[in-house]
Amino acid sequence: MHSLKSIILVVVLFALTVTSCGSEEPLEMVFPMDTWQEMTPEELGINSAKMREALDYLASESGEDGLEEVFIVRNGYVIYKGDSIYKKHNIYSSSKSFTSTVLGILSDQGSLSEETYAKEIDTSMALLYPDVQLKHFSSMTSGYSGKGSTRWDEISEDWSWTPYAIDSALFTPGKEYAYWDEAQMMFGRLLTMHTGKTLKSIFDDNIGKAIGIGDYKWNPEQEVNGIEINNGCTNVMINAEQLARFGHFYLNEGNWNGQQLLSEEWIAKATQNQVFADKVADTDRNNVDGRGCYGYNWWVNGVTPTGKYHMPDAPKSLYYASGLHNNMCFVIPEWNMVFVRRGEDGNPEKGKPFVYNEFFKRMVLAIEK
Repeated sequence: MHSLKSIILVVVLFALTVTSCGSEEPLEMVFPMDTWQEMTPEELGINSAKMREALDYLASESGEDGLEEVFIVRNGYVIYKGDSIYKKHNIYSSSKSFTSTVLGILSDQGSLSEETYAKEIDTSMALLYPDVQLKHFSSMTSGYSGKGSTRWDEISEDWSWTPYAIDSALFTPGKEYAYWDEAQMMFGRLLTMHTGKTLKSIFDDNIGKAIGIGDYKWNPEQEVNGIEINNGCTNVMINAEQLARFGHFYLNEGNWNGQQLLSEEWIAKATQNQVFADKVADTDRNNVDGRGCYGYNWWVNGVTPTGKYHMPDAPKSLYYASGLHNNMCFVIPEWNMVFVRRGEDGNPEKGKPFVYNEFFKRMVLAIEK
């Protein structure tokens, strides 16, 4: 049995060790006003040479836009920015994370929840989709499909000219996963129909204005009851600096400089795996598998059916919004970091999960504290 003196000695030595190792006070989280504060990577515990090696790798796997619209923030301080961070264009499917954020706002307000049935909002959904809930839309497990052939010259079965015209289900909700834009578009329509407001106005009034996103567009796809439907799957037109504000908002669990704009509970739900489906649906997009690694319109670094993490060499807390043409917004809580890469130059040939796993594998070596 240890003596009291020996226990006290161990405690004292531990306290001394903690004091000596942690003599530098950690920087408090800051929030941008009109502009962001800047620091060098070294001032925030990052080896700039090794970070440069990681960025050079990413540039080598990217298209012609390279690092032009890259924006990196740690603890709210900018440590890297490309030359075109104020260039505005579509963020494509990264827009989906804005749509699910609107669901989070309405859930916090008690207007509806992820458990709300689609048929409660639109009774025409009752016949073919009686069991579909909003959580199925935001996790890509609804099985919803619209009538009509593709608008993309037979490249894809998805995205007909009539995405809101209800057709037979692809599968039983929750049983399969389909990265299906028509379903996301119907999701946006349902939220618009329920509130009688545009998705953009809901987002702006509750979050966007407060975090300083400012002037941007969210282009519509038709209307319902005289209200424009901001496209639920795409068409948010912003720049890298604005997208970083959105990521920084999520990094701080819905809090912006002391003001809780979205609940921590919703952030936690949205950014953890919500896909427990048995299989990927047999569609022309069955190469996209969100099982174990997709939340409410956020990709998460969860365990896939292979038994491996989605990005095994990246921080396990990482989650991200992902759009066509390599439009990405990564949130890395264990590093207090937001990493944005945008462009209009195509997806990486080796695939985003592979390339970004390799990128963050290199970034790990840059993080010194």
